[in-house]
Order: sequence, then C-alpha cells, then structure tokens
Amino acid sequence: GILNTKSAPKDKQFVNLNPETAFGPEVVTSFDFPNVDILDLTKHMQKLTGINLIYEKEIKGKISIVAPTPITVGDAWKAYLTALNIHGFSLVKSGAFYKIVQTRNIRNTPPKIYMGSYTPNTENYVMRIMALKNVGSAEIARNFRQFMSQFGRIIEIRQTNTVILQDTGANINRLVRLIKFLDVTGYEESLQIIKVQNSSAQEIAGLLDKILRGQGTQRFQGGDLATGGRPQAYDVSKLIAEARTNSIIAMTTAEGARQLRELIKKLDVKLVSKGSGQIHVYYLNYGDSETLAKTLSSLVSSAGAPAAAGRFGASRVGEASLFASAVKITSDKANNALVVMASPTDYLTIKNIIAKLDIPRDQVYVEGLVMEAQVSSGSEFGISLVGVYGAGNARRWGSNPNGTQDLLSLLTNNITNLSGMFVGLGAGKRIQHSIGNTTVDIHTVNGLIKAIASDSSTNVLATPQILALDNEEAVFEAGETVPTSVRETAANGSTSTSTSQQKVALTLKFTPQINKVTHMIKLKINQKIDDFSGRQTGAVDGVGTTTRQAVTTVIVRDKDTVAMGGLMRDKNIEKESKVPLLGDIPVLGWLFKSKSKSSEKVNLLFFLTPRILAPYERGAAETTKDMLNRRNAHLQKVYEEGEDPFRATIKGLYKKIEKQEEGPLYDQSTSAKFINENTGGGHDLNDEDEDSVPAAEDEDANGAGVNSAANANVNASEEEYEANYSKYTGKHRANVPPPNYQKIMEEVKKETGKSSKMDTINSSGITESGAASSPSPTPVPTSVPE
Repeated sequence: GILNTKSAPKDKQFVNLNPETAFGPEVVTSFDFPNVDILDLTKHMQKLTGINLIYEKEIKGKISIVAPTPITVGDAWKAYLTALNIHGFSLVKSGAFYKIVQTRNIRNTPPKIYMGSYTPNTENYVMRIMALKNVGSAEIARNFRQFMSQFGRIIEIRQTNTVILQDTGANINRLVRLIKFLDVTGYEESLQIIKVQNSSAQEIAGLLDKILRGQGTQRFQGGDLATGGRPQAYDVSKLIAEARTNSIIAMTTAEGARQLRELIKKLDVKLVSKGSGQIHVYYLNYGDSETLAKTLSSLVSSAGAPAAAGRFGASRVGEASLFASAVKITSDKANNALVVMASPTDYLTIKNIIAKLDIPRDQVYVEGLVMEAQVSSGSEFGISLVGVYGAGNARRWGSNPNGTQDLLSLLTNNITNLSGMFVGLGAGKRIQHSIGNTTVDIHTVNGLIKAIASDSSTNVLATPQILALDNEEAVFEAGETVPTSVRETAANGSTSTSTSQQKVALTLKFTPQINKVTHMIKLKINQKIDDFSGRQTGAVDGVGTTTRQAVTTVIVRDKDTVAMGGLMRDKNIEKESKVPLLGDIPVLGWLFKSKSKSSEKVNLLFFLTPRILAPYERGAAETTKDMLNRRNAHLQKVYEEGEDPFRATIKGLYKKIEKQEEGPLYDQSTSAKFINENTGGGHDLNDEDEDSVPAAEDEDANGAGVNSAANANVNASEEEYEANYSKYTGKHRANVPPPNYQKIMEEVKKETGKSSKMDTINSSGITESGAASSPSPTPVPTSVPE
C-alpha cells in the first residue's frame, strides 16, 4: 500500500489507526494485493499501522484484494480482517498485543467485553452483554440463535432477563438493532388469573396445554418485521389449573393474556344437556356391553388419577392421566348399552374409543368334509362235538374249538340264531339236560359243523357347515340317541334288564381368528365323530361305538382347503382254536379245531374350508344364495321338476338377498334416529323395516291363510318368482305338481296316520270340498331384525 504523504504527519512513522474501531482517517492511495500470501499481507499491515501482532505458523493461504481507488486506513484494516475471517482466522486483543487465532477456537479465547450501548462494527470477535426490559431472555435466545454466525453463540440469563452475545462486532450490531426493535412496552410478563365459569379448570388447562404445545408458543408470530409491522406476543411461560377456585393462573404478557381470555371464553361454554352432564348412555350396535364395559374399566383404572403438575413447571394436565376426572363405566345388559359417568370432555374421549371398538366383526363360514371308507372281510370254519355216558350221565367228553356259544344256541334256541352255513348231528339216546335256566332234550352225542364268510364295506360322507363370528367359538352337532338294553345276572341265577340311552354324534367346534392384513385365518378346531361299530357287546342289545377325534390349531388362507388330519388303518387277524395233538392230525385234525380270519381297511380324512364374509350384507347374501341353490338342486331330484311346496318361503328369501346385495337391509327407525341425535351414541333397536317380509298370520277354520301382507307379497307376481328361480338356479321350473304326487301323499298318510295340509289339493287344483282353490303358500318366516 502507498500512503498519501500529504495527509500524513511528517514526524510520524506509522499511520493513525484504532484497531478496535477501525478508525483511520488517513488515505491509502493504492491497496492492490493480487494473489498475495496472507502472511505477507499481515506483515505489510504490521509495518503500515505499527500494531503488535502475534500469529502462528498455521497462517496460510492466498488472497486477492483489489482497490483501484484510494481508501482510508480504517477501510484497509477492515479489508484485512475480512481476509483473515475468510481463511478461518480472527483477531483477539491480549494486553498490548493482538493475537491471530483460528476462528473454530474462538470460544476458548476470552474476547473483549462491551457492556454499554457501543460495539465496534468490525470483524473482530467480541462479547456484548445486553439487558432486556420487556421481552423474555429465553424467547430472545430461542428465536435469535439461528441468526448467529457459525462460531457465534447467545446465552440467556433468566434471573436478570439478560442475554450475552458472542460474535463478530458487525453481526452483534445487526442483532442488537433487531432486539431493540422488539423489546418495547407491552411484552413484559405479569401474573394473570382467569376464572372458569362453566367447565372444569383442569379440563380447560389441559386443552390450552395441547393448543400451546401445538402452536409451539411462538412469541413473534403476529407481526411482519420486514414491513415494520408490530409483532403480537402471546407467550405463556406458566400455566396452572387451580381446582379450589376453579381458575387458571397464567404468567404471560398483556397481549397473551387478552388472547388467552378470548380462547378460554370460547372453550368455557355451558353445555346444553337433556339429562345430567356427568351421566351418559351409549347404545351399542355390534359389541357386547358386558365385555366392552370390562375392557373400558380396565383402561380407565390403568390410566390413573389426574395429576396436578403441568406445562412450564406448572400442572402437567393431559400427560399424567388420560382423564381429567374420575370415570366409571357400567353395563346395561338388557339394552346392550354402556352407562358412563364422566365429565363431558372425558366422555368425548371414551366415546371415540367405543366407536372404534363397536364395529361389525367379520364372520367366517366353515365347510367341513369328513370322508371315511371302511372295508372288512372274514371267514370261519370249525367242528364242535360233545357227549355224555355212564350212569346218570355223570361222565362227559367233547371237543368245542368253536366256543360254546354256537352249540348252546343250537340246543336252547331255534336255528335262526345261527349265521353262516352249518350242519348239526346227534346220536345215542335222548336225555334231559339243564343248560343255564333251560332244560332241553338232547342226544348223548351232539355235533356242529360251521362255515361262514363275511364281507362288508362302509362309506361315510359328512359335510358339517356353520357360520361364526371372528374370535367367537361355534359348535355344530348332529347325531342320534339309541336306547340299549343291558342284562345283569345275580348270584342266585335271576336276571334283570335295564335300558340306557347311548348317544352318537358328529361334533365340530372351532374358534376363528382373522388376520385383517393377510386374510389368513387361525382356527382352533375340535372335531369329533362318534359312530356305531356294528359289533355286539356282552350286554343284551348292546352296541359298540367308535370315536374319532382331532384337536388342533391351524392357519389357512381365506377360501383355501386344509387337510386337518386323517387315519389310515390296515388290520389283519388270524385265529386258530384246537385240541392239543389231535388238532394237528392231517385232515382228521379238523374234527378237533377251528380257524377264523378277518381283515379290515379304514381310510378316514378330515377337510376344512373357511371363508371370510365381509361386509355383513354382501357376505350373508352370498352364503344364503349358495345354500338356497344347493337346496333347489336337491329338490329338483326329489320332486322331478314338480311343484315346490316351499315356493313362498324361497321367494321371500330371494327378495331379501337382492336387498342385501344392494346395501343395508333396513332404514333407521324413528326411535333409533332419536337416540342417535340426542345421545350421540350408537344404537341397535332391532326395529323391523316396513319393507321386510312380514310373518304369516294364523289360519282360519277352513285352513286357508288369512289375507295378510305375506300372502299378498307371495301372490304378487308369478313371473317375478319364476325369473328369480331361473336367475339363481339356471333352470326353468314347471309350475305343475309331479306326476306321482297323489301316490306320494297316500304313502305319507299311511306312514304318519295324518293328513297333510297339501293333500287337500289334487292335481287339478280342486279341494276335497269341491271348491276351486289355489294352493295356499307356505307362510313366510318372520324377518330377522338387523
């Protein structure tokens, strides 16, 4: 740089410069330093100004300063400090010297402190202590931290409402101007007490706490600093709910207090209640009131009592407890309703929970398939001989490999009690002999030759089907009870017979659990099949039974079929009874032995196919339609394309299916609408819809149906019925009785001994009394309320 000697004193070696204020009036005519090393520039400024500088070897880098016009020494000094700052260095005063330090370490170096209204407008890092009058130091520190330089910082002192700014002098001056603009009258905080008239102070404080947290309590939101608009302060540093006086105590500014009072006024309104403001009734649509009451009561008890500490060191309303006051929930089983005792605010919370729990659950329609094939065969051959001799027939002899039962049956009963092919023989004189309680005439020598072969095959096909709610156990059972007789013989030879009931059934128990995301179904299954084995027990008329049971848990996808289990058994039995030694003689040995063979093959399999039905209307319609189609297909074979005696019932069901496929079955009734509008809860009054198919009325003395709405609907349109039938079965139905109708009715009379209502109608449609009549339709069942 070249100093202008006209403006410089002749007796001075260095120019006049205040390094802190960067004030130097003397002019430098040339200050061009293109691509010069920063260390060389530092040495040049030291020679020019005479300032004592301490620097490290790490000062490196190139810089270019171009000043084509003359500048003052002060401006040259500022340009030098800027060059240092660009390369990460700063100038800090230390006694009579100035140290050049790295800017990243500036916080560890004590800076020059300024406490008055003055801060040098330079790139030197300094510290400024500024006392605030109206604005809170916490607000200034939180909102102005983003305006500090990379290595600058701002510290708040809440006790004295003071901020400490550490940054370059130039940046601190900019921040001070902003702070002075904001630190005006109207922003000072004061204690405000606001009375709550109609609500609970804790409830209002809880709502305010949520609102202020959502807003972030930004103090300077209202004004636009760029346009000079005055900011609006609504900061709330403390908020306390005082339960004894039902008031809210807030530490806030005047503007914040005004806005807080307006907000509380809007929240603290008197609720219009037709009953007590603390007791509410919620009518459930789908859930069970007792189960839901237990769930909610458990939730309320685990939520705990409301706490007294809050936001900003005050009452933490809304965090320590879910509810502001005590809540009690009971169940009204008769009306399937919940009675809730809670404040209006707490009831809103509970009501939202109930609405999410009281939803229609999906249903699972399970079709089971049990297939069993059993084949058995057997053969038996043997010879029995028995004889007596001597005085009084005291000595006896014989060979009875077949067992005594066949020979005794032949001697004491008629031959119809024996099975298979048999030949009996007798020789010698006839004698009287007692067998059990029976005395018979027999020969002294008796014999029986028996040969039998048997084959049997059994095929069982069962298809249990049942519909169940999600997570609810369903039970399907179909079977019969058979009386069996049991004979008991006492020690004195007397016998007694008792009768007992023996039950056999096919039982299917399952509990479905639906995964709403994957549509997988978890099934807890207990399937049991009881059946008669066909074997006689030791008791009279006793029948043996077999039990096959599978208890398991499976996971299956919607509409997939799973093989739940099976039994495959192959059993072969060969039995031989003989007299020792004599039974081993070739050919003649058959006189002293008996042989039997049996084989049995069993193949039993269990299959299950679950289907998720949702939503209710469409799922129920699909299931009902499927069952009706199966029924019609079966009926076509029975009646040989003839008249359906249940045509009226089927027609009503088809009409209901069409409504279900279109949407909900019934409109909301007047009473249900009243409850919904006045309680805000769900309802399920089970009101019948006026479009539902009504129940048939009692018949009159002549047996004809009373002129009811059901009969009117049934006879409304034959074409419509035929169209519906064709639509769901794909077949055309002949509207005439079957050719063998009268014969069928006569057989029914013989079997039952009663006349059916339908037998009064012959094929020409004339009743027995001679009056022309059309067949009275079967009464349509009462519509099931939704």
